[in-house]
Parts: sequence; C-alpha cells; structure tokens
Amino acid sequence: MNEILGLLIIVLIIYIWYRNLTVRELAMIHSSHACKKRGLQLLDDSVHLSGLSLSRCPDRGRCLRRRYRFAYSSDNINRISGVTIMLGNQLESIVFSSPPNSLQA
Repeated sequence: MNEILGLLIIVLIIYIWYRNLTVRELAMIHSSHACKKRGLQLLDDSVHLSGLSLSRCPDRGRCLRRRYRFAYSSDNINRISGVTIMLGNQLESIVFSSPPNSLQA
C-alpha cells in the first residue's frame, strides 16, 4: 500500500512539473510574439515565474494564475521588465513597463 501511495505522489509531482514547464513555454512564446509585434527585443530569451495564485477560470472552476517576468529592450541600452499573466494555459494579459526617463548630461 505504501509503495502505491509513494508511486502516486511521484507521478503527481512529475505531472505538476511537466504542466508548469508547458505553461512557461506558452508564456515564453506569447512574450516573444508581443515583443516582436512592438519592435522590441526580448532579452535573455526567457521568462521566469514571479507569482502563483488560485483563481476562477471562465470555462471551468478554479485554475492557477501564473505571473511570468521578462526583460526587454527598445534601444539595446535600457533593460525594462514586463509581465505575462497566464490563467490556466490561456494568455490573460501582457504588461509592458514604461521605459525609464533618459538622463540628460
């Protein structure tokens, strides 16, 4: 009995890990397309998880809302952060920060 329970826990952990990788990859694709559409450069070609919460999905009961941060540049000098929010495996929104004010010498 303990072996079956242990095996189920391992399978559950692998499923959660794989699911998070899949949603992270979707967030990466959406972030990349949004940057290209605006003529921006996605830096590091990556996103990283910055928040996780339980939320209500429109088509089913509850699902996870994941916030992924990414860095982009409009001029190859400044590094600006943005956020991609995924609700379940669907894109909810992408938020671009306003670029910092340039310093005058």
